[in-house]
Amino acid sequence: MEYNATSLWVSRIVDWGRGYVDRPFLVAFLLMGWIPVVCSVVALDSSEASTAFLVGQALACLMVVPAPFDVWYYDERLLPQFFDDIELITATESHDALDRLAERYDTYYVKYWWVSTLVWVGLVLTVFVVGQGYFRGQGIDTLVERGAYLGFFCYWLLFAGLRSHGGLITVFVIRAFAEEVTLDVDPLHPDGLGGLSTVGTFAIRMTIITSLGSLALPLSFQIASHIAYEEVVYVGVALFVLLVALNFLYPTYKVNRRAQDLREKMLDNHRERIRKLEKRLALLTENEADLPDDGLAETNDELLELEIRRARREYEDYQNVQLYPLSIGIITRLVSSILLPVCFILFELFVTGSL
Repeated sequence: MEYNATSLWVSRIVDWGRGYVDRPFLVAFLLMGWIPVVCSVVALDSSEASTAFLVGQALACLMVVPAPFDVWYYDERLLPQFFDDIELITATESHDALDRLAERYDTYYVKYWWVSTLVWVGLVLTVFVVGQGYFRGQGIDTLVERGAYLGFFCYWLLFAGLRSHGGLITVFVIRAFAEEVTLDVDPLHPDGLGGLSTVGTFAIRMTIITSLGSLALPLSFQIASHIAYEEVVYVGVALFVLLVALNFLYPTYKVNRRAQDLREKMLDNHRERIRKLEKRLALLTENEADLPDDGLAETNDELLELEIRRARREYEDYQNVQLYPLSIGIITRLVSSILLPVCFILFELFVTGSL
């Protein structure tokens, strides 16, 4: 099924550009990604701004340059692909529920992006207003320069909001999937995780996209150390860290709990089946002496023993399958996405202080 009925306005702009150049990243940059670069160049004077501020500004700018492509990628590739992939581990009777879930969250993503963005509007514009004294000290003092820097802040908060919106949709989608759809865990799936690597891959890819927000941490800390209401900056940093953690830890926990419940149910069914087969074999063995010597009793014994061995193998397969959606590749990408914010916090503490 096609799980992408509607598109976000950013995606529609990029798709329009792909009609001329079918390179999504290049199109996204040419249509929107250049805006923060130009705003920064107009607003800043390297002869007046400190090195620490210039480095922080460059990193914050780098954070949002690829953001239009990230938004397009999530809308047109990542979210639809997730629904396509999890259809393979969804019980047949739940396919209609999966279709409804996909339609619901596709609509939420497209129509309610502004809700997440409003949070960043309040935080970022407050920082811009209370930080005017600090920005003037960095040479941003003319009307044109302040206007350009306001343009950078507006662009930044817009795409920070859109990325946050994608992160929240990821959490809500996986929560709804775990609660509303019946899983069909396959203990023999090639991923060794019962097919749940689909969930882990989806979550970690969005976590990596979200973690790019760490590029703005050095500038955030620079501003926070020079304005009166630094708490506003730290609220934004805390929300970012929470979103990165939430993007991966909650989906992993939620799906694991649901899969554990399913496994316990399957193990109970297999235990009951094994007990019935063993009881039947015992009864057949007890009555064997009374049966005619036509060879059927021995055949039944052998068939029952084979069936019991097969049932025990299936029981062991379900018992041994790893239900955390974590492969080595997924864990490696998770560590990388977590290390990125840590590296920039350390950069702020030990490097920019000496610039």
